Amino acid sequence: MILPEWTTPNIILYTFLAIMGVGVAPAEYFGQSMMYYSKFRSVGGIPTRLSMFILYFTPIIALFVSARGYLANASLIQWIVFGSVFLHFTKRVLESLFLHKYSGNAGTLTTLLIAGFYSFASYLIGWLNQNPIPAFDVWFGLGIVLFIVGIAGNFYHHKLLADLRKNSLEYFIPKGGWFEYVVCPHYLFEIVTWLGIALLSRHLGAWLILLFVISYLSARSIRTLRWYHEKFKDFPRDKKALLPYIL
Repeated sequence: MILPEWTTPNIILYTFLAIMGVGVAPAEYFGQSMMYYSKFRSVGGIPTRLSMFILYFTPIIALFVSARGYLANASLIQWIVFGSVFLHFTKRVLESLFLHKYSGNAGTLTTLLIAGFYSFASYLIGWLNQNPIPAFDVWFGLGIVLFIVGIAGNFYHHKLLADLRKNSLEYFIPKGGWFEYVVCPHYLFEIVTWLGIALLSRHLGAWLILLFVISYLSARSIRTLRWYHEKFKDFPRDKKALLPYIL
């Protein structure tokens, strides 16, 4: 792990990230995180497709801004780290525009909060990438594998969800893939994607971003499981939220 210089600004920054990473789980679990989209959307707000485009496109801009100083002379390792973040958010932009079937609106504040966090995360990883690991190692190779598995698994399960809503924008019990075991396999593979990015970057900041993603998506998946049980009386009682047979 690459640690920062413990200057006062860095102590404040990394303490804030750690508190956010730990605190977001109970905030989301008890519905206090103000993340109003999808099944927990608000009545007002902006069209969800526009919301998703904004919150996934702004991190791409932030990434290029953070990397502008070294990208022209970047090493292969720097290009891979940069490319992983770029591909992740580019994929999400394209899915938002051409794959997902949305209904209703997303909260305006929700859009700004998520866009702000993702842009900050993207900028931080891009900026820290000025100081990459010195050479390829087995953990870097594992990071590449996990990133590919995560991004592919996430897309596959997003496609299954989109196919369910081809003829109706109502919600259905998801089927196929890991939906047979958990209600949010797309969240699980999102976590795997960020684990891959953290292994590629190796900076403490990337690990704290991973902590936030794990905390938020774990709590969100538990709320989603509870929502399915409330909406569908015949919903399988043995299905988990995020990890098959465990959580």
